[in-house]
Amino acid sequence: MVISKSSEGIRYFLSLTGKIIETNTIGAAEFIILKFIFFFLLVLFNVHASYCQSRNFTLEAGGVGDISNFQWSIAGNLQGQSPNILSELTFKKITSLGVFFNGIYKPLKRLELNVYYQKNGIVSGQGNDADYQDDNRKFITYQEPFTSDKGQLENFRTGAGFYFISKADFSLKTAFYYVSSVQNFYILNSDFDNLNSTYKAKWRSAQLSVENSYHLTPNLSILGTISYGLLKYNSKANWNLIEIFKHPISFEQHANGYVLEGNIGLNYKLNSSLNLLLNGDIGCKKTSKGIDDSYLQNNNQIATQFNGSNINFYQLRIGTSLSF
Repeated sequence: MVISKSSEGIRYFLSLTGKIIETNTIGAAEFIILKFIFFFLLVLFNVHASYCQSRNFTLEAGGVGDISNFQWSIAGNLQGQSPNILSELTFKKITSLGVFFNGIYKPLKRLELNVYYQKNGIVSGQGNDADYQDDNRKFITYQEPFTSDKGQLENFRTGAGFYFISKADFSLKTAFYYVSSVQNFYILNSDFDNLNSTYKAKWRSAQLSVENSYHLTPNLSILGTISYGLLKYNSKANWNLIEIFKHPISFEQHANGYVLEGNIGLNYKLNSSLNLLLNGDIGCKKTSKGIDDSYLQNNNQIATQFNGSNINFYQLRIGTSLSF
């Protein structure tokens, strides 16, 4: 089997990606999947390169910005009563900047494999923490604004797509993805120097998408995607100033939900190998009711109804792609 120079580039990218991922917070399962997918792509590419010199491997990289609004609440007991909203946190305009990497391989004309990774650092944001005594947010017993200008956002996606239409000027495909998204929020307040509470939310989903592209000119194409999926939501929090809670895990929350996302973008062809990319996402992830488990210093555990979480997000990506 002939090992091409492009395959050496894939090996380098695999090694580099491993170093990047190992220093971040995605889970071991996602890291193993990522390693396996890139190794699989390497094998497929070597086999394909023995028979064909077409450009079926694409690497994309660039910068990404994200703005999100996030909210969750709990009730007073497992029945969702006493009151129906006991405590509520709202995060507004959580803005983060980072980088993304995307690997695409087409072993066959109508089959495409994909691995995507993104890491952002939060640069600004604010929020509000409120507690209530009566139903429907009546009789406020506590309310305090806070800043949330640090933390991380991490996205990982892998999957495969099948082209129903694959023409020179138009393509249409459907794809299935496993997606993991982790966002680590901080709760800070300049009036409380020791306040350094954290809330780590994780969404894992299986998503089905429909994607298409259309050439407006020989060099410029427009792309569109809509996707829907079912998700599992898990969170862990450390309320560092609340002495009644255990640390570093004060409470956890679990629920199921859905994700809906749309994407539109432009692709400008500079030459046969290099393209400029610009695309934006808009989406939401919403959960139904679940369970909130609080862990107390006296070793007691209190369970109450998690009313659900809701996040709306907007993303803009600018980058380049190299095909070989």
